[in-house]
Amino acid sequence: MCHVVLLLPVFALPVFWLLPLSVATPVYAAVAVISLIFYAYTFKAMRQPRLNGAEAMLGQTGSIVDIGEDGATLFFHGELWRADVNGEPLAPGDEALIVGIEGLRLKIRRTRAP
Repeated sequence: MCHVVLLLPVFALPVFWLLPLSVATPVYAAVAVISLIFYAYTFKAMRQPRLNGAEAMLGQTGSIVDIGEDGATLFFHGELWRADVNGEPLAPGDEALIVGIEGLRLKIRRTRAP
């Protein structure tokens, strides 16, 4: 459906064969303006940053809930995630920055000095 809308100016060309030039020109101009507005909103939406998925998690912070032998548990956006700590050790209650994702495990590091 989206591709049909993108081709709207091409589909509107037969208006020049069906209507007199004095009527066809403003009709085609209106179609062209509507298409340009649609294109502007489309390109704006394409440039938006990711809001979901793994790419959106990078650079965000969460709170350490638990530290175990196999890593840490991070509370992030209402969910508990298993994480591997890079750099300084963390304690429960510390803020951690998500620096990477490997499968379903996060790579985290301390956000600020204690």
